[in-house]
Parts: sequence; C-alpha cells; structure tokens
Amino acid sequence: MNTMPDLSTARLNLVCSEIAGSKAKAENFNQGLCIGIILGVEDNAHYDKKICVPQSVDIKERAQVVRDYVATQPKRMNEAFASLVFDALVQKWPCSPK
Repeated sequence: MNTMPDLSTARLNLVCSEIAGSKAKAENFNQGLCIGIILGVEDNAHYDKKICVPQSVDIKERAQVVRDYVATQPKRMNEAFASLVFDALVQKWPCSPK
C-alpha cells in the first residue's frame, strides 16, 4: 500500500463491480473509502491549486498526515471527514504562490 493505486477507469470499474456484486468485505470498503476521500479531496484541491502533494508521497504517508491532523482536532469529530482531510493536506502541502 506504499505506492499510488491504479486510478484508471478499467481498474476502478472492476473494484466497483465487486462492491455492487456484494463481493467486497466491509472493512476493505471502509479502508478504500478513507483513501478515496483523501485522494478525491487532494485531486479537487490540486485542480484549484490549493494542495500540491509531491509525487514521491505514498498513500500511507497521506493517511498518516490526515490521522495526525485529526488527532489534534477533537472538537471536530462530527464534521465531514473531507473537511478535515482538506485542512490536513493544505496545511502539510500547500501549493506555492506563483
């Protein structure tokens, strides 16, 4: 899990088909959901030039950054996870102003 996943439609459609066919375990789904939210927030914010994660950063490090940030925010546990993910990533890897 230290490398970037294959985010191609060909690969993800297979995974989504497994979920649709009830062949995926709940824990695997929740782990995938966590990573999916992290990568989705990152992708959207990168498009807006707000988050610029270096290519050398793997999934595990991204998850660690989010985990560590969330641990400092106990009063925000009822907020949407994506909000805290955004804050964690933009704090760690903001894009440089041009």
